[in-house]
Amino acid sequence: MNNAGLIPTTGPSDRWLFGWGAAIIYGAFGLGLLLVVLITWKVDWVLPFIPVLLLGGVGMWWLFQRPLLNLAVVLTSFVLIADFEEGIQITEVFYGLYYIGFLTHWFFKRLFLDKRAVFERPEEKAIWVFLILVTLSFPLTLLFGGPFKMWLGEWLSLSMLGFYFPVKEAIEKHDNALKVLIWVISLIGLFVLARNMLNYMSAINDAEQAWEIAKGRAVTNEGLLMVPAFFMLSLYLFAKDWTKRLLYAGFFMAFFGGLILTQSRGYWVAFLFGAGIMFLMIPSKQKARLLSTGIVTGMVVFGLAALLFGDFFLLVVTGLVERFTSIGSATTKDLSLVNRFIETGAVWEHVKSNPILGHGMGVSYRFYDITWEFTDSKPFIHNGYIALWYKFGIWGTPLILWFLGAIIYRAKVLFNHRVNNPYMGTAAIAIFAAFMAFSVSANTSNPFYINDTMFIFSVMAGIIGGGYSLQKQHAKSSSVAS
Repeated sequence: MNNAGLIPTTGPSDRWLFGWGAAIIYGAFGLGLLLVVLITWKVDWVLPFIPVLLLGGVGMWWLFQRPLLNLAVVLTSFVLIADFEEGIQITEVFYGLYYIGFLTHWFFKRLFLDKRAVFERPEEKAIWVFLILVTLSFPLTLLFGGPFKMWLGEWLSLSMLGFYFPVKEAIEKHDNALKVLIWVISLIGLFVLARNMLNYMSAINDAEQAWEIAKGRAVTNEGLLMVPAFFMLSLYLFAKDWTKRLLYAGFFMAFFGGLILTQSRGYWVAFLFGAGIMFLMIPSKQKARLLSTGIVTGMVVFGLAALLFGDFFLLVVTGLVERFTSIGSATTKDLSLVNRFIETGAVWEHVKSNPILGHGMGVSYRFYDITWEFTDSKPFIHNGYIALWYKFGIWGTPLILWFLGAIIYRAKVLFNHRVNNPYMGTAAIAIFAAFMAFSVSANTSNPFYINDTMFIFSVMAGIIGGGYSLQKQHAKSSSVAS
């Protein structure tokens, strides 16, 4: 099953390539030792860090011999950059080197040392072409006056889509990969939940006015809370064992409560939309369980909030209720949301001026901001669909939307045609609901600009891509047997 990961050396070209690869590795090792000696000679304060770097190098070598474990570690380590802090953090640098090294190693091995095709289906070719073209789009950024730093930041976010391919391969090759990936997603969600709760409680304790408590929010990484909430809800709905059902229900309530505390109405509506889609697709037994779960979840989250917030409970609830009841009138009365519509209109004028090529990544546009009452210039666009067209024109927008559309379709197929893996059907419906939810939130919260959404998109898409391959193999073997 895992023979595909071995290096073939039977042909002359393979032996030549393997020889050059070994020479490059040994050369890089020798160069690294030379740099270590030179740095410690010239900069003596670096010396205490050398053992750490050597141990880290040994650890990396050990991990890269174990593909599934390495994948789980590199995905879970995303928590190092999940927070949005000013400037470049040292943890971001180390994680960037790790994940770029991981993807480079994977693609080099698969493209040059493996006989199997990497891009098997049309959507995989589409996303690969998209990643190549956005990498080559830097001249557009220069042409329209965008800074290299902003181009690089957006490119790094989009490069997260490269995780699709190793995630897909893991699902195809390892029987327990799906369970590992589900818990990786859940661990990331738990980290975000714990960090958001600490920040939220700190803000409440530091508040000096009642309105600061009522308006308090933990608005970070909403997507990384919404996706595991869908996974846990789906696992709960289809679990047969009461112990597992209670476990999944507890995790779902935690993620759902964390999503509520973000006070992000766009994600509230998105989650409800995704849950509604899930309700329409699941069998009658699970429909009844979903309805009862909604009632119980509300009661439990309400009770836990009373325990956690104590004297601040009524103020917190007042703020949440006011936020929720304003959803219906938000498009006309909420200044921030109306401002996003004005922003979309301003960007659309730029789109019409260059609809074919686009303007490239990191290029700013100008519009009058009614919240601050001044003309602003920035590269971020809240509407994800308009942002794609503005940046990538008609060459890039269809490629990424085609890829995501194909993944959503294949998720539906996977749910309707279960494979032998008992988790695949539940994962498929969770991912289908999550992508449908993101299709709503993308109108006011651009997912194609931010690391966390591109990261979770690639993991979910990879699960579906690998599951679809397994389903095809299962269907083929069944037809041969019959």
